[in-house]
Amino acid sequence: MKNWLRNKIHNFIFPQDSLVESRPSTKNSAISRGRTLDSRGMSFTIYTASGGYILEYTNYDEKTDRHNQALHVIHPDQDLGQGIAHIITLEMLRK
Repeated sequence: MKNWLRNKIHNFIFPQDSLVESRPSTKNSAISRGRTLDSRGMSFTIYTASGGYILEYTNYDEKTDRHNQALHVIHPDQDLGQGIAHIITLEMLRK
């Protein structure tokens, strides 16, 4: 589930990568893709909560050499994928 969600979000943010990458998925390619995402300075963790989900967003700011963190709440009546997409869009617009 975790890798599936990561791949969906990666393909949403970087649609050109899904067109270029047509090789079968292996453990090594999944690891290298994860490193690619981390090298761009963006990561997030999803926690389940009693009222939905908590998304912890972390990014690295090269200008200030700092890691910035933000917490977002995704309500249970909201679609998880749409909520993540909105949060990522919001955070990208803040840059």
